[in-house]
Amino acid sequence: MGSIQDGSDDVWGKADPIDHAGDVGIGDAFLADVSMLVLGGDLKRREKLSARLGDILSQMYLASAILKRYQDEGRQQADAPLLHWGVWNAMAQAQEAFDGLLANYPSKGVGRFLYRIIFPFGHPYVVPSDEMGRQVAKLLIAPSATRDRLTEGCYIPPTADEPVGALELALIATIAAEPIDVKVREAEKRELFADNPLANVRDMAHAAWQQGVVNAEEYALLQKRDELRDKVVHVDDFPFDYDVNTAAQRHVSATHTAAREAAGN
Repeated sequence: MGSIQDGSDDVWGKADPIDHAGDVGIGDAFLADVSMLVLGGDLKRREKLSARLGDILSQMYLASAILKRYQDEGRQQADAPLLHWGVWNAMAQAQEAFDGLLANYPSKGVGRFLYRIIFPFGHPYVVPSDEMGRQVAKLLIAPSATRDRLTEGCYIPPTADEPVGALELALIATIAAEPIDVKVREAEKRELFADNPLANVRDMAHAAWQQGVVNAEEYALLQKRDELRDKVVHVDDFPFDYDVNTAAQRHVSATHTAAREAAGN
């Protein structure tokens, strides 16, 4: 595969993400071999230790999949934040599994020795930085070629009747409404909505329309955005009484209907 540093010295230093993944993989293999030598068949019975070895291997699998996808898609420079966040997070999770295994190693002396071998200069990884997370978030919350590549093969319903379709349409409408929201916020700063009971999150579009801040087309777009937004955020939205009264009324109505039919017969 070769190097995929891609100008990310600030993330990986002088090494390469492939090198980091390889080092962790070597550490996992070394630890597994030593554990088999020291514990033998007892390793199988110590399920938490063997599970942590599996956790490390799982993170290596995820890192390898991320690296391979990046390579297969032509090393798109715009996708680099996704690569760096994914691999770095896998390394941090693997390091945590190493810590848990070595801290609970049956032979404390062997555990300390293994720690010095695997981490001679201490922990090299922490969770992905907030800045790295912001770069990833920017790629995920706006339409882009990177986002299209990431969701390739995913079915996105074209209507708001399905949750995923509603979420996607709400994202598009929200981005389209951003310039209009700027106008509305400027009007708020000028106190055009002072003492206006409609100047709230739910009815702000109508207040802006009344004050002439937005035109008919902009008002329609804001209404569409608000409708989709409300549809998306209404997760597990139940009636106040959990529909108990309505169900009781249906039961009474059904009872009366049955009684009338019985009387008619």
